[in-house]
Amino acid sequence: MFKFLSSLKISRVFLLSILFLTFIIFIVVTIFSTFIYNNSRSQLVESLYIQAQSINKLLPNYDESINFDDFADNLAIKDTNFNELRVTIIDKDWYVIGDSLVDSQNLYLLEKHSPDTRIEIQDALNNIYGTTIRTSESTGLDLIYVAILRDPNKPELGLVRVALPFDIWDSFFNFFIYPFLVLFLLVIASSSFLSLNVEYTLRRDLDSLLKSTRKAIKGQNISELNSGDKQLSTLSDAVRQIAQRLNLEVEQAIEQRTEFGTVLDSMNQGVIIFNKNQKVRFSNDIALEIFGKHQFFLKEKIESKKLQPINKLLKKLKKSSSEEIELSISINDEEKHFLISGSKMESTNEYIVVISDISSLRKLEDLRKNLISDISHEIKTPVSVIRAGSETLHSGNIKDPKITSKFTKSILDNSERLSEMVEDLLELEKIETGGLVIKREKIQPHKEINKILTIIDALLVEKRIVVENLISEDLNITTDKESFRSIFSNLLNNAIKYSSEDSTISFNQYKKKKTTIISIKDNGYGIDKKSIHRIFERFYRTSKARAHTKGTGLGLALVKQLSGRIGANVTVKSQINNGTEFFVSFQDK
Repeated sequence: MFKFLSSLKISRVFLLSILFLTFIIFIVVTIFSTFIYNNSRSQLVESLYIQAQSINKLLPNYDESINFDDFADNLAIKDTNFNELRVTIIDKDWYVIGDSLVDSQNLYLLEKHSPDTRIEIQDALNNIYGTTIRTSESTGLDLIYVAILRDPNKPELGLVRVALPFDIWDSFFNFFIYPFLVLFLLVIASSSFLSLNVEYTLRRDLDSLLKSTRKAIKGQNISELNSGDKQLSTLSDAVRQIAQRLNLEVEQAIEQRTEFGTVLDSMNQGVIIFNKNQKVRFSNDIALEIFGKHQFFLKEKIESKKLQPINKLLKKLKKSSSEEIELSISINDEEKHFLISGSKMESTNEYIVVISDISSLRKLEDLRKNLISDISHEIKTPVSVIRAGSETLHSGNIKDPKITSKFTKSILDNSERLSEMVEDLLELEKIETGGLVIKREKIQPHKEINKILTIIDALLVEKRIVVENLISEDLNITTDKESFRSIFSNLLNNAIKYSSEDSTISFNQYKKKKTTIISIKDNGYGIDKKSIHRIFERFYRTSKARAHTKGTGLGLALVKQLSGRIGANVTVKSQINNGTEFFVSFQDK
């Protein structure tokens, strides 16, 4: 009897110990998991905040003429595992003017993103940034949002908001905490049931349990114990289930970490993470492509001259939470420009550096500066002529009708030149920004050129120029009809300007493999070898052309840009005083 009571007490202590141990494990796992979850979310928010800052610096000041939706699309990070990073640009009146996941034509369907309806925007107005997690009405996804003012001192510039799917973090709880909770409740229920039946079971199977215990002591497997060992068997199964579940969760945690690395590798920005000793802990593929793998794996610290600016950035981050620099690097004999943003993660004392390629923006900026300079230079002359003529006529000192007529004609000619220049510039801008709609169809070049000749017949009659359309009436090509007409209208006008009176202009056709070539040839002044490679530049006109003709210097630039948009290629062959021939090549479909 004493032995029975001792066994009973031991069994009860054992069961209580299992319950207490399971409870302690659950508390520890819950605290640890919550810490990981909060830390992961904090790091994600910090990363999104850095992304928002980087994107904000790449955006131009607000202008109604700018298509901010294109900026949102171009700055969004493409990803194969998740939806792309969502970039949203909001103006001062809380309307969305750009969104990487919504077409520009559908932006008006989005409701106002006011502080009353968007927590992250409300917080951004009062803090450095605002963040929240909710289901997006436009995408149906659970997203984590981070919003910042474009300029805290200039609220009229609006806000920038970025977002990423948050299901990767929710899955951590779905596959780890919640199953463990269910398992914990299962253990409690099982243990309670065992506690209620342990006395009866022990009374009934005491002898059998002792026999089985002796067998176990002899080295027999626990699975071979008889019915008297049901309690031990149940407990063993529960332990095995816990072990299996923990192994599964570890595998899932490793998989999620791998997915996180894949996300960073799929970004179109370089990312480098440094520890507190400024040693590289992680770098994605883009960063390795920019700086070279040897820079990170052969050196524990950054020591190359190429990366010294990053070294200086890290030193500054010891005193401030965020810093940024611009860095120019030669990659494959090409000068590349990067915006490097760094921030310190206070929770881990680590540093994250994001490298954004701004080479295209710098090129656009240079192009814009050059274009403004060219336009200013080209406009200066006609404006000066118009002003001088107007001031002279306004003075009333000229009484001679012939002189008055001369000044009036000069003002009219230069006004027409300015008007043509504006129209050509608008057409060029439409082509380069993708505003031109291309509609491919079968056309007959012979027929289309005849239509062009009908429109400009007065110019031909004025200079007594004969045009020969030698293109076969049976020839068909597939291209955009309006673009075709614009190309050859400009080429024909160019040929008329630079041809003398009583001359001939001819249209011809050639065939080369799977290419149809249509040419226009004149007997004009010709183009010298020094100038022929520049004739497609904006505002470029040869000195001889300037002396003999009027023009904006944009016609051939339009031809070049328009040909490229429709997949054609334009070339030229010319000799001084022996005419010029332009060739436009169309690929056969």
